[in-house]
Amino acid sequence: MKPDDLTAFAAARAICQRHAKSFYFASKFLPRAKRDAAYAVYAFCRLMDDAVDESAEPERELAAFLITLDAVYAGEVPPQKNDEATAAVHAFVTTKDVYQIPKAYFVDLAEGCRMDLTVTRYATWPDLEKYCYHVAGVVGLIMSCVFGLSNEAAKAQAVQMGNAMQLTNILRDVKEDYARGRIYLPAVDMERFGYTEEDLSRGVVNEAFARLMKFEIARARSLYQSGAAGLQFLEGFSSRLTASAMAVIYSGILGAIERQGYDVYARRAGISKVQKMSRIPRAWKVARCGSGNLCRSVWD
Repeated sequence: MKPDDLTAFAAARAICQRHAKSFYFASKFLPRAKRDAAYAVYAFCRLMDDAVDESAEPERELAAFLITLDAVYAGEVPPQKNDEATAAVHAFVTTKDVYQIPKAYFVDLAEGCRMDLTVTRYATWPDLEKYCYHVAGVVGLIMSCVFGLSNEAAKAQAVQMGNAMQLTNILRDVKEDYARGRIYLPAVDMERFGYTEEDLSRGVVNEAFARLMKFEIARARSLYQSGAAGLQFLEGFSSRLTASAMAVIYSGILGAIERQGYDVYARRAGISKVQKMSRIPRAWKVARCGSGNLCRSVWD
């Protein structure tokens, strides 16, 4: 790499290390070139997300980011500045060409950012599933370009895996999302189990909430299981192991929610570095055998 490239990829790696600890941990199984590319892609996605979440004028910032996206795909490299964000964009410019990542994926991701500005409630799972695709399922497609995917049909599983991770986020972050004015739990599911928005606003953990969470956790685990069927089509064992590790580590959050009695209001569910390490043998089995020979308990 040229010195400028080293600086650019170091900036992308720093962004990933700060904001995506589980992915950063799992990425260590990748060879250097793919690892750097994965950091560059993540950093670019993160910069787009931050343009919305951390701005007083999010629509304007999102529009500006889309202009940058157009310029990058038109071959116009942004001027080099002495800041981390611009350096990370330079890393992405190199990566999107080498791994032939379609621009349309990032347009879809931008739509997810826009949905966070305009939609605060979701009526049904299909409504929420569409949102999950735009903020996470499409990231599965983006990463499959870096990892290498040999089967076009397996793109559907890449989306399912991303959706599973986003649903996991939603279940973990019920309290934080409500504080931002958002409820992602489908209204039809809340009504089915008798859990109201008033209950949610007060952080009520009762039998209705436990049954609601059990239902959504089962849905997430089903998505992990079906999504894992596509991992066998990733290029090389290192790619399969990285994607498998990310999945089994992230699904561990579901078990953490269960162990704290579904009380996601009292504390944020998560798993420690030691617990992440303890889940690697599961990831190894998934990467080696695919999901067909594994029971669903691998996602507990």
